[in-house]
Order: sequence, then C-alpha cells, then structure tokens
Amino acid sequence: MSRVAALVAILLAALLSGSVALPAPARAQEQPDVAPVRLEVDAMSPRVVTSAGPPELVVTGSVTNTGPDPVDDLSLRVQRGPAVGGEPALRAAFAGEAPVDDATPAFTELGPVAPGGSVPFRYSVRLTGDRADSLALPGPGTYPLLVNLNGTVNGTPSRIAGIRSVLPVSSLPGAPADPGTSATPVSMLYPITDAPRRIPPVPGQVPVLTDDDLATSMAPGGRLYGLVDALSDGAPPGSPVRTALCLAIDPELVATAAAMSGGYEVTVGPGGETAPGRGAAAAAEWLEALRGAAAGSCVLALPPSDADLVALVRAGQAELARTTLEQGRAALAELLGTTVLSDVVWPADGVLDEPTLEALGGGTRFLLSSDGVSSGQTSGVVRLNDGPAGGDRAVLADPLLAQAATGPAVVELQDGGAGGLAGQELAGALAFRAGTGGTAGPDGPAGSLLVAPPHGWAAGREAAAGILSALTALIQDGRLAAAGLPGVAAQADPAAEPARLFYPVQAGGAEIPGPVIDTVADQVRSIEGLRGAAEARTGVGASPAEVFDPLVRGTLRAASSWWRADPARAEREAAIVAGRIEQIRASVRVVQPPSPYSLGTSDAPLLITVANGLPVTMNVRVVLSSTTGLRVAPIPVQAVPPLGRVQVRVSAQVTRSGQFGVDAGLRTPDGAELGPDTRLRVRSTVYGTVTVWLTGIAGALLVVLVVRRIVRRVRAGSGSGDASGGGPAGGPDSGPDDRPDGGPDGAAGPRAAAPSDAGGEAAAPPAADRAPPR
Repeated sequence: MSRVAALVAILLAALLSGSVALPAPARAQEQPDVAPVRLEVDAMSPRVVTSAGPPELVVTGSVTNTGPDPVDDLSLRVQRGPAVGGEPALRAAFAGEAPVDDATPAFTELGPVAPGGSVPFRYSVRLTGDRADSLALPGPGTYPLLVNLNGTVNGTPSRIAGIRSVLPVSSLPGAPADPGTSATPVSMLYPITDAPRRIPPVPGQVPVLTDDDLATSMAPGGRLYGLVDALSDGAPPGSPVRTALCLAIDPELVATAAAMSGGYEVTVGPGGETAPGRGAAAAAEWLEALRGAAAGSCVLALPPSDADLVALVRAGQAELARTTLEQGRAALAELLGTTVLSDVVWPADGVLDEPTLEALGGGTRFLLSSDGVSSGQTSGVVRLNDGPAGGDRAVLADPLLAQAATGPAVVELQDGGAGGLAGQELAGALAFRAGTGGTAGPDGPAGSLLVAPPHGWAAGREAAAGILSALTALIQDGRLAAAGLPGVAAQADPAAEPARLFYPVQAGGAEIPGPVIDTVADQVRSIEGLRGAAEARTGVGASPAEVFDPLVRGTLRAASSWWRADPARAEREAAIVAGRIEQIRASVRVVQPPSPYSLGTSDAPLLITVANGLPVTMNVRVVLSSTTGLRVAPIPVQAVPPLGRVQVRVSAQVTRSGQFGVDAGLRTPDGAELGPDTRLRVRSTVYGTVTVWLTGIAGALLVVLVVRRIVRRVRAGSGSGDASGGGPAGGPDSGPDDRPDGGPDGAAGPRAAAPSDAGGEAAAPPAADRAPPR
C-alpha cells in the first residue's frame, strides 16, 4: 500500500507540474491558409427575372491571384437559397446571413492561376429545371444568391471566395403574366450631392476650394460623372423610369461647379497657400451634362450645403433655415435653367421634429422616412397637421428601400469586387414590396413606394445603372408603375387623422453641435452688417444680393449634414468659415500710409485713404480714436466704389507738437465694424497751447524789463540836473562861459566844480586836468 500511495503521489505531482504529456483529443481538420485571391463580378444578366427575359442567368468577371503561391483547380458556380418570407429574412439576405443551399448546380472549371495571374470567366446557368443543372426557380419572389469560388491551395481543396446578393424574380421566363397583379406606383429620389468644398465666395474673386477631389469626381470615370452619365443611358428623357425619378441636387455643388469652370485655386498648405485647380474643363462639361439631364425632369433642391435644418432651428436660426431654402431653390433654378419644386423639403436622414415643422411648414410637402412618423405606414402620403390647403403633408419613404439602395453586395473570405452586382439589393427590395400588389400591411405599402437613398449617396455609375435597369425591368413587367413625385406628394386623405412626428434619439445625437451653429449665426450677422452698408448703383459693380446671398449660403458649409456625428470636423469647418468672413470684412479698411502724417499748422487736414475690396459700393464712416492734442470735426459717410479707393479729407486741429499715434477704423452707417483699425502716425511741428502761453509770458516779461530800464534811465537823468546848481543847465542866467562842459576848454562839468580848501577859496585844478591850449 505504501508503494501504491507513493506512486499516486508521484503521478499527481507530475500532472500538477505538467511534466507528463497526456494524449490530446483528436482535432478537426483545419482549413489551410488561403492565398489572397480577388474575385470580381463585372456583370449579371438579367438583373430581374421576368417572363419576357432570357431563360439563363449569366455572370461574367475574373479571378486574380494576388498571393505568392499558385492556385489550382479553380471552379465557380452560382447557387441560391429559398425565397425570403418577410422583411427580417430580406434584411438577413442583405447582410449575407440567409441560407443559399436550396439549389446548387454543378461547378464550372476555370483551371489554375499562377501568382499575379488572372483568369476571366463567363458562367451561365438555366433559371428553371432540375436542381443539379439549374437554379430551379419555383416562382416569383426575392432569392438569396451566392457566387461561390473553390480552389486548391497547397494541395488542399477549399472554398476561397464568395459574393452574396439577391435575385428578384417578377415572373418565370416564358410564363404568362398574372392577370390579378396590379402595378405598384413608385418614385425615386436621385441624389446628386457631395461634401461642400468651396470656401465662402465673393463675386469677382478667384474661387478657392479646400481640396481638388471634385476634379476627379466630375471627370470621366468619377462618381459624379457616372451618376449623370447613367441617366442618359438608363433613364432617357420620355422613358417611364425618367418619370419616376426626381433629381435631388445640392445647390452649393452646382454653384461650385460653375465657379470651377472659370478657373479656381485649391488650398495646399496649413498657412492657406493655394495652387491652381486642375478640374476647370471637367467641371464645365459635367455642369453642361447635368443641365441636359435636368431639362424636363423633376428637380428638388436640397438645403444649400445640405445644411442640418433641425440643428439650425434648434439653435434659434429658423429664419436662416427658411431664407437659405428659398435662396437655394432660386440659385439652382438659375444655374440649371429649369424649374425647381418650390414647396418640397427633404431634411437630412428624412426626420423632422415639431419645432422645425412649425418653422418650415405652411402648406409644405416633406419627404420623411416612415421611421420618423407614427402613422403605422411604410409608404404613402400622410397629413401632419391641419391648416390652409389641407396643412402640411409628408410623403413616406420606405426605410427598407433606403437600406437596399446603399447596401453593397457582401464579399466573403477574400478581397473582391461586386461592381457588377451594384444596385441588386434595391432591385430585390422593390420586387419584394411590389410582390404584395400594393396592399397595406407590415411588409407591403399603403400607397406609392418612395425610394429615398441617403443625401450622401455614395453610388457611382455601376450602382446607378444597376438600379435604373432594375426599375426598368419591373416597370416593363408590370410590377411597378412610374409615378412622378409632384403628383404623389399632392395625395393625402383629408379625412385621416394627422400623423405625429417621431424624432429618433440617434438623430438628435448626430446633429451638428449648437456652438457650431452659433458660429454660423455670428458670421451671418457679420454678412448682414456688410449688406446694410452696401448700395446698389446702376451700372456700377454688382448688386448686394449678388455679393452677399452666396456668402450667406457659404456659411452653411459648417452646418452641413455631411458632418453629422463628427463634431470635430464640424468645428474645423466653422473655423474655416469664420476665417474667410473675417478676411472679407477686412477687405473694407483704412489703408496704412507709407510714412507718418506731417502737420505744420494747427488746422492742417488729415488725408485718409479708404479701400473697398468688395465688388459693390460700400457706405462707410471713418472713425478716429480719441487722442490728446488732436480734435477732429465730424466726418460724413463716404461712398467707396467697388474694388476701389477714396481719399477722405479729415478736418483736424492739432494742439500739441511731437509724434503720436491715432487709430483709424471704419464702421457701417449702422455702427457695425468693418476692417480692423489702422494705426496712423502723426508728426506735428505746431506750437502747442503750453508753448504759446510760455512764449506770451516771456514776451510780456521782456516788455516789462525794457520799460523798467527806460524808467530808471529817465530817473537817473533827472537826478543829475538838480545837483549842478538848482537850475536847469543852460538857463537864462548862464553865460557863454557857463556851458555844461565847464568852460571854453570843454572840460567836464563835474571836474570844474573842484572841492574848496579850508579858506573857502577855490583851488586851481592840477596841471594834468587842464585842457590843452587850442
């Protein structure tokens, strides 16, 4: 027993220390490392299966080996899952989570591909028939789809790539149309937008953009170019699809393109350095193509720069929201030369709160997501309140369709490109909604369908072309009917109770921050202060509206919904706007003179030069700071010509000498500040008041001293006459010998009166004092 106990103790110690290796359980065979492979789908046809369509599904694309090892035994097939049975199942298919093993036809061999090599493929499979060699579609519906790629890497066969999408089936090829199916009316908003890039402009100045991305986007191959180009091919004028579309355009984007076409600059450094832009020609061609696409089409103006209307109203800028909406419509109509819907508002994210409805309402038709309206409907038109002409109305956009319009195909396992499947999710969602025949219900519409992608729709040509192709197929097959947005928006049941708005919490959290809106409001007030000083003169410069309306719209760049949920970016944009408006205000200023003013007299005028950097006449007041020793007469209002200068003669009185400074500034007639104050240096050689008083006192003292000396001399002369004998010299009693000089010899009088001796006799003068004989 002691040996057994010792052995057990040793085994326990070994187990605790890990020194004994126990056999591990058998592991499942792991999939070997897969070399990077890129699967690309270039096209799929048909995008929607219809009775008049082809009997086969064709998928084309390529497989590229981007890894260091060869891939052998490449094979590809398309397989499908069962038709989705409800909205949750369809959303799962969009997310790539739906099963796709209901029909699994045979693989098509593609062969090996060496490192860096590429293999093109064209895969075709029958739509109906046996499951072993076709997709075996049982009938109309929306089916999950998988493009599946297998291969052998390092001797191990495995699935190495896949792309998931959906396949909408309106009717089976060759089958007769269902006579009981009614077409569902459909409208689609077609956003043509981009993030604002232009710094608030001034007519006549070179436009400045913060980057040059639009040059690429508007050129052939770019996103904006593709959106417009897809219209000409997929929705030509007069087609049903064009009737169903309404172009939702940002006025600021079109204004930026117009400005770029004449030449522009782009900021290239943190200090505001600029370089010439490279997209002038592309912008001009794109703008001309957009004008052609908009002609005769439904056109809706978004808020300029796609401003966050709810954030503006919440920050107390309801008037700014209303004004910019009106200005944006007018500007877009002028730039495109077409009619723009005047009473339709599409807010960011399709949601609105009650204060914004009250601020913007009054017979307005809003385009809102059904998620933001408590009506129980996913589509159709509802009343929002009572009022003139039936009050305000909302056309409800289906959130499922909005998600489908933005959702790309799901790429699995490896890198891949699904450009050829772009727009396929929306086609599947439309077929799903239209499959209910327009009946109301949790999965069906209560009226017309409205497809409303986000304002910042990232679709390019491939996605737009795929969506337009799907719309065309569903309209031609009778599942959908094109409905113009103006006609749909006019519908509403006048007897129905008004629906209530629901503003989602996440929408409020993503709003542009209040401090940013406050900055925008400050800049707008500055611009309005400039407008108040402007004067329209026939044939001279631009009008105030031409100068300041674009500036007001330009400030909304900081309030753009493109910066929702990104407050730091919104703050940076607000700083850009604030700096630009400050530059514009500073362009109306007092010019710094090259040298000090030299004033030689007390009433010499000051000649002050005022410059106007705006292309409109500006009325300004010159204001000089209070300075000791300088008094200025009232200065009348000055009219400064557009892009010109005037010299203002200021009557000034200088009361001291020396050099000193004076601040000269400009104000509007209403007192609003313009450019920054300019420091003027004044050098005066005029005697001041103290100097004048000192000079006067010194002169008076000099006169007193002169008079005093004269008086003393006069008094001194009078005293000498009395001492010589009590009478005046040369009186009547004096003879020839009694001349003041003492005698004929001319001796001095005082010397003639020599002191007498004790005997009283006059002593004879010494010989030295006698006059010499003549």
